[in-house]
Amino acid sequence: MKYSHVAIIIPTFNEAENISSLVKEILQVVPGAQVVIVDDNSPDGTAKIVEENFAKENNVSLVRGTGKQGRGAAALRGFRFAHEKLLSKVFIEMDADHSHEPELLPAMISKITPTTVVCASRYLSGSSITSWSKFRTIFSYLSNSSIRLILESPLSDNTNGYRAYPVAAIEALLETKLVTKNYLVLAETTALLTKKGFKYLEIPSHFPNRTAGVSNTNFKLIIQSIKDLTNIWWKYL
Repeated sequence: MKYSHVAIIIPTFNEAENISSLVKEILQVVPGAQVVIVDDNSPDGTAKIVEENFAKENNVSLVRGTGKQGRGAAALRGFRFAHEKLLSKVFIEMDADHSHEPELLPAMISKITPTTVVCASRYLSGSSITSWSKFRTIFSYLSNSSIRLILESPLSDNTNGYRAYPVAAIEALLETKLVTKNYLVLAETTALLTKKGFKYLEIPSHFPNRTAGVSNTNFKLIIQSIKDLTNIWWKYL
């Protein structure tokens, strides 16, 4: 099966150790798909590595940012590029650190409908998580519980950025001024698309912890997330 209608959006910030191997794996699993790397001017040279390794690869695009604007903002820039420049029909966002396994891509793509968003979940029967710290486990649990309670989310995993969207969902996102820019944009887009009548389908996934690079989660991000959650509630509920 060819996947020329599919765009895979990968936001990056300091992922020089991961990006090349991930892109190569994706191109093997979903041949013909377009891979769009959105780099927030990583000081570790992530963008340069992409240019050096994939300059002759027609299926790989690099969208450069001028500074760190947040994962959510980067994903939206990638969606817009794929929609306007590549004319893609299916859009997938995933992390660059190998925590989102490319082997799941064909299953996610096959389950998309014009009104259904498909999400990988770490919290369904058949899912698993490897090598998380106690802090990250507690943070994820509290984040998901808060989002489900405050935003009435239909998802078991609200902070997993491994998602596949039909073109109509992307158009709805791009025409809306979102109030968040970091990873809680996932909660906001869920609230927005649910309100517009889109359905969500979750599938089990394995979530290994990164083995290279450094996580971008920090205390400042946690505080900002609390503010974002309040703003999302105020706008959509």
